[in-house]
Amino acid sequence: MKNIINISIVFVLLFIIGCSKENLDPVPSTSLSSLTVFDTKERVVAQVNGMYDAMKTAQFFGGRYFVYNDVRCDNFIPTSSNLVTCYSTWNHSVITSTNEVQNLWAAGYNTINNINIFLDGLVKAWDGGKLDGVLTQAEFDQYKSEAFTLRAISYFSLLQLYAKPYNVGSGANPGLPLRLIAETSSENSDLARSTVAEVYTQILKDLNDAESLAISNQGSDILNLTRIHKNTIIAYKTRIYLHMQNWGSVASESAKIVSASAPFKASTGVQFQLNTTFTGIWEAPYATKESIFSMPHASTDNPGSQNSLPSYYFSGATESYYLNTAAGTAYAAMDATDVRKTSLTLKGGNYFISKFTDYVTHSNYSPVIRYAEVLLNRAEALVRAGNSVTQEAVDLLNAVRTRSFATGGYTLASFATTADFFAAILTERNIEFLGEGMRNMDLMRLGLTIPGKDGGSMGNISSVSPTSPTYIWPISALELTFNKLMTGN
Repeated sequence: MKNIINISIVFVLLFIIGCSKENLDPVPSTSLSSLTVFDTKERVVAQVNGMYDAMKTAQFFGGRYFVYNDVRCDNFIPTSSNLVTCYSTWNHSVITSTNEVQNLWAAGYNTINNINIFLDGLVKAWDGGKLDGVLTQAEFDQYKSEAFTLRAISYFSLLQLYAKPYNVGSGANPGLPLRLIAETSSENSDLARSTVAEVYTQILKDLNDAESLAISNQGSDILNLTRIHKNTIIAYKTRIYLHMQNWGSVASESAKIVSASAPFKASTGVQFQLNTTFTGIWEAPYATKESIFSMPHASTDNPGSQNSLPSYYFSGATESYYLNTAAGTAYAAMDATDVRKTSLTLKGGNYFISKFTDYVTHSNYSPVIRYAEVLLNRAEALVRAGNSVTQEAVDLLNAVRTRSFATGGYTLASFATTADFFAAILTERNIEFLGEGMRNMDLMRLGLTIPGKDGGSMGNISSVSPTSPTYIWPISALELTFNKLMTGN
């Protein structure tokens, strides 16, 4: 199992990967003895930043995780049939040995084990008195909070591709092996899968524990964007509860950071609110109040070609994905005056999104969650919980929609039924989060069919129903080989 999830104890304890506090650029630190790794605050912070650095690897939140969740759906068509650039994901032909299936699994569990090793060392050092005079109680709590949150995000993200959605059997289906202790050898390779519900229970435990420990503000716009604080956790909980279809909890969590009326914003802690323009979200330095949590990249610290978001979506990339303009897609749903449409790039007769344009240095940040999603999460939950369309829900939907489509605002009379409202929400999410990895997650959490697509020379791909074996990914072949208790999908 060491090839899949174990981060070498030598790597973690003797060669700490540090990061610049401002942008998390990795800076190799001096080799450290396992006895001195918690001797100074700087060494502890280096390990905290190392957790983020593990998460933003190219095969995980550096870029590919978002791409997998988008290109397997209907909005994009590849310019190449290169298997390296996710063609197998696009045409639903992945198997247990496909690179992306194995690489994402490995990257996710490497991140989780990195977090577990840090937590284990931090708590032991604290309990043993080694951090006296090194960290305050508040700092100790905050670093644990960040670790819990990153672990929760990692498990949730793996669930989206490797397990059936929560709505199928109320989470009773096989989920993931829940690895919660530090692994420094292959001794504990064998671990059975917990159910989907059990994994969600752990995710919520981590997030609730994290919220109780977290600070309210990291001190700067860039750190509030790239490091975890209390409102980051609350925002992410709205996504978790949305996927569990726990509408009441989505409403109660979002109420903590969404004011009761427009302009919607968080009243305490980091004051999230929609950016005034849609295009401004994607401009350096990326630290708008809307961008809740993102993975930072720089010219000296990026996922590289064939991994970064610009590699897949920028018109100048050699093996990128352009927009499918067929009926039912995000492109077809956009009004001609919508900024999200007018800001697209037209090249060679094809349209490309313009969110991620730095194909040269790959420095565009990877957006994990934005405030626009929280507003739409709350709008959907209010209507589903109350079984009626409310003015607040319409206002929340309009806040996102009319920023880019000024004349497209809805009224209560626009929705004859709640089903009409849900269709509008799903369409708005499809347009707003194009290229941000949301489409697959939205379809699956609602038990909807993944639409087919006509890719021309790239192939005509059939739709995938929720009962199809290809609705979720197979388990990595390496995991099945080294974990004797693991079962496949």
